[in-house]
Parts: sequence; structure tokens; C-alpha cells
Amino acid sequence: MRTRLLAALCLLAPTAALAAKDPRCAGKPAARAARFSDTAMKGASAAERYAAYIQACALDDVVALTQALVRFKTVSSEAPASKNPEMAAMGRYLETWAKAHGFAFRTVGQNDVFELSWGEGTGEPLLGLVFHGDVVPAVGHEWKRAPFKPVVVNGRLHGRGVEDDKGPIASGLVALAMAKDLGLKPRGRVLVIIGNGEESDWAGMKHYADTEPKPTHVISVDSGYPVMAAQSGFVAWTLEAPVGAAPAAAKEGTVARAVDVTAGEFLTQVPGTATLKLAAVKGQTPEAVLAAVKAAIAAEGPARKDLKADVKRDGATVVLTTHGNAVHSSVADEGHNALWDLSAVAARLSLEDNGIAAMLRVVSKRFDGDHHGDKLGLAYKDTLMGPLLVAPTVLRVKDGAVSLGVNMRRPRGKDAAAFNASLDAAAKRVGEDAGGQVKEGKDRYVGDPHVADTSGPLVQTLMDIYKRQRKAPDAVPGSIRGGTYARLFPRAVDFGPAFPNEPYTGHAPDESIALETLELSTRMLAEAVHTLAIAPEAPAAKTPTPPTP
Repeated sequence: MRTRLLAALCLLAPTAALAAKDPRCAGKPAARAARFSDTAMKGASAAERYAAYIQACALDDVVALTQALVRFKTVSSEAPASKNPEMAAMGRYLETWAKAHGFAFRTVGQNDVFELSWGEGTGEPLLGLVFHGDVVPAVGHEWKRAPFKPVVVNGRLHGRGVEDDKGPIASGLVALAMAKDLGLKPRGRVLVIIGNGEESDWAGMKHYADTEPKPTHVISVDSGYPVMAAQSGFVAWTLEAPVGAAPAAAKEGTVARAVDVTAGEFLTQVPGTATLKLAAVKGQTPEAVLAAVKAAIAAEGPARKDLKADVKRDGATVVLTTHGNAVHSSVADEGHNALWDLSAVAARLSLEDNGIAAMLRVVSKRFDGDHHGDKLGLAYKDTLMGPLLVAPTVLRVKDGAVSLGVNMRRPRGKDAAAFNASLDAAAKRVGEDAGGQVKEGKDRYVGDPHVADTSGPLVQTLMDIYKRQRKAPDAVPGSIRGGTYARLFPRAVDFGPAFPNEPYTGHAPDESIALETLELSTRMLAEAVHTLAIAPEAPAAKTPTPPTP
């Protein structure tokens, strides 16, 4: 059976997602499935019929279900699952969908986790497919299209969550529904586990992982291919300083006072814009401040070819804005941090020495141009997981203080104690740079890296699927800087949805995913489900009997 399935899959065209619709997919699920039955496809194995059904008919269902899920504005940072009416509404929708397709459904906690179940058994589940139903914010002015009104344009599905992580949810659910349509049955229970706080507080899913029976195999679909068997540890670090009162008299040569600063939208996104508001000090005028900022931008331009900055008058204040490229902070080196540019221009201005100016000096000296923490004295790297990644992402003024949120992704190679000690040393350096004005804030968080067994059956099975489907015989398991729910389950790995060398848009404005990616991801996930949970188990290898002497 396995040989025939491999042959069938190799014949499937990789661009089928863009081909004309297959007439066998017309009608209701029962009618469609009948066209892929053992009667309609005589001589084909169950695995081959399932692969053909997925290949021909899955994409439309996946797109429609993704669109339905995206319409629920499940932004966990705006309201936790327990208090988010959109999350509750999505739960009701999924429960209705589950019952319509013959799956069990339950809610764990106060909408913390939605669980769909297929198959029977009371012991440990056989397979768990793990996703998250919450999404990061979608700032309207950064989007070309309405983020929660998903549309297909030029072969791509657009909307907040289509890649992270509602498109993958739809792929998993459709793959199971179509297996059930064909009358296939799993050897044990298969779970779809949807946590609803991945982009904010992991507490609900962590409680689920700690208290519920753990599946034999766990696949998270929340990062990339081929198989992501390792994850960097997530680090949240905050620096802060009191803004301070304006002095009675301005120091000679000072042109302006920084009165407000803003950069970034949330901790896990590199700032796409950064803004500094300036007021003239005594003896200066707004016109003089405007001229000084224009001169600073012009002076910084030759050293910073990609600098995009503008400045304008806004009443008595002058507003400087820099523009970068917002990306997920786990791939910060693929974007452009607007805060770096803001600090560089500010460093050329004669500013009053308050907390905002001190924080911008710290950014300029210890962060600008450095993705790996060399300037902070934090840098180190691992052969599999790569170097430490450091991204200053959120800068705000509130209640008389300015704070800088820093997101880091740390590889193995330093234990938590050693890394915390290096953060202590970095905080001391920063304080010295700022004359004691800038100090570390509260709530430091240092997560540990996660590494799965790359020689185990789960990784080997998924790698085999990927190598054939992508015609990539030299592919090897990889590591991600992001943190997914996979790290909550022993031996769990990530399998998709982003392909190598393709842009990841999960946390970026105008999030989108190619229909071809959705189609191929669904095919590969379906094959994984069949191999790990539906196909008869391969007989265990027998130990040869030694010959009789």
C-alpha cells in the first residue's frame, strides 16, 4: 500500500491549486466522496483514494472555512479568551461545524482551548494536531484591505490569520472531514487542539497540556517546513526611564525637548513606523526645530541608504516619523526596524537630556544595526538553532515614564541562569550609557529552547512526506526562532505552513497566503494523518533468531 501511495502522490501536479475545478467535486460531501470510493476507483487503495480526493476537492473547502474563521476578530491582546465575545462566537461556529461533520467538540476552560475529536478510545490519543485561534492586532492604517474581511486576489488569500493560524486550522479540519467522508477510521483518537492565547497569555493551553492525556504524536502547524524540530527560547525584556520635568532654563546649544515617542504595535512585531514629537526649548522656535530635524535627516541619509523619514509642524510641536518594514520579530533580520532610524536621526539633534532622549541614545548605541546582541554583550549562537536574535519592538511614553519592550529569541548553548546573568550585565551597561536614567523594568521573562528528537518516527515520517511532495531529497529538519504551542508537548514538532525562501506574513500588515501553499499544505497534512493515525501499523521488526551452532 505504501509503495502505491508514494507513486500516486508523485504524480500529483504541484500547481493543482490553480487548475480548473474537478467535476468530481460537485455536490454535497456524500456525493463527492462516492466518486472516490473503492467502487468508483477500482483497484486503488484507501490511501490512494484519500490522496486523490484531497488533491481534487480540498482547496475550495479550505478557503471557505479559512474565510469563515478570519471573520471572527479574535485578537487576544485586546481581550483574553474568557472575555472575548468574538472568541466565544468562533467556538460556537466550530462546535456547529464539528457536529455537522460527525466530530466531538468540547471547550476547555473559559474558551481557552477548543478541542475537536475523531475516533474512539479512552487512553492517550494517537495524534494531536495543534493550532491557535487567536490572532495579533491588525492596525487599520497599515493595511490595504480590511483585515477581517478575507478575499482572494491574484491567487492569494488575504486577511488577518490566513497564515497564522486560521488557514492551517482549516487545512487540518478539512483533511479530517474528507477522510471521514470516505469512511476511513483512525486506529485511535485524533484530536484537533486549538489554543486561544498563543499571541498573548499561554496559560490556558499550558494548563491543557499539563493536565490532559498527551497524544503519541503531536504536530503543530504554526511555523514552517520542512520539519521544525527546535524552537528558540522566547525572551521579553523591558527598559524604562522617567521622562523628567523640563528645567527652568535650557542648556546652551539645546534646540528641542522630546515630549513623546512611539514605535511598534506589539512585542512580536518589528516597528514599521516610529514617531518622535519635539517642542522648542526656551529661546528657540518651532521653525528652528523643524530646520534642525531636516538637517539631521539630510546628514544621516548618506550613511543610511534606506532611510525613509519625514518631518512636519503640528501646532507648537514638530513631528519626526521614520518608516521601516514591519515583520514578525522572529524574523527581524528580514525586515527593517523604523526605531533604529529614529534613534539615528535623534542622535544628530541637540536635545534636552530627559528620559526620552536618554532612551533614544541607548537604542542608537546598543541596538541600531545589530540583530544579534553584540552591542549589548549578549551574542552567542548554536549550530542547529543559529544566533541569538534581539529586536527592540515597542517604545511608549505613559504615566511620566518611557519604556522600551525588547523581544529576543535565544538558542540553546546557555542555560537560563547564564543568560539571566548576561541580561543583568547588559542592563548595567545600558544604565551607565544613560547616566543612570535608564534601568531595567519589571517582568523579565526568559523561556527555554525546545528541541525534539530528530531521529524519532514522527520527524522521519514528516520529512519523508516533505521530501517527496516538494521534490527536495536533501531537506533536513530545521529550527525556528518563534515559539509555538509545540514546545508544550514532549517530542512535538512544527510542520508548515510557510515554505523555505517564501516571505512569511503572519504578523505583518496585509497578511496573505498563496492558494497553492494552502493546497499543498493540506495534502501533506492529510498524508501525515493517514500515515500516523489511519493506515495499519507496520509490523514490528523481528529480531533474527541466531543460527544453531
